[in-house]
Amino acid sequence: LELLQQITLDFESTRVSNDGAVAIGNNLQNLEQLQQITLIFAYTQVGDTGAVAIGNNLQKLEQLQHISWWFSGTQVGNDGAVAIGNNLQNLELLQQITLIFAYTQVGDTGAVAIGNSLQNLEQLLKIFLDFKDTQVGDAGAVAIGHGLQNLKLLQQIELNFWITRVGNDGTVAIGNGL
Repeated sequence: LELLQQITLDFESTRVSNDGAVAIGNNLQNLEQLQQITLIFAYTQVGDTGAVAIGNNLQKLEQLQHISWWFSGTQVGNDGAVAIGNNLQNLELLQQITLIFAYTQVGDTGAVAIGNSLQNLEQLLKIFLDFKDTQVGDAGAVAIGHGLQNLKLLQQIELNFWITRVGNDGTVAIGNGL
């Protein structure tokens, strides 16, 4: 599969746990020609261990242009989001990103890591971040707002902070990032 350019793996509402996500994460590094990846682990037993394995194996995927990852309704928390955020920043060709963390344990620490990574993704055209019903507050929203400021090529933004702890400070930062 060395020449694989696009992959979609949908495990939504299955009994997949960290073991399955770790196996996928650990083998992502073998797909160096990958340009587009969609991983759907929504409403599974995947937690931080699986998300960390996926995040930490992004660094060799330098050709990635499109990421769509769905972790909604899982046990993923800050550790998983931080691993993903810290490794996204190295993907200089990334044009489109969808990260769905709705109904997870992700809080400000994870959102800050993702927000900080945005500053380096200068080729980004579309972004969709969903933190619905999480522990994300102003600190996470502020980091995302600051991250948006450098993205001059953005054509589409969708941010969901419904039922979070985001207040005026986070909202002002998002507004200033536009």
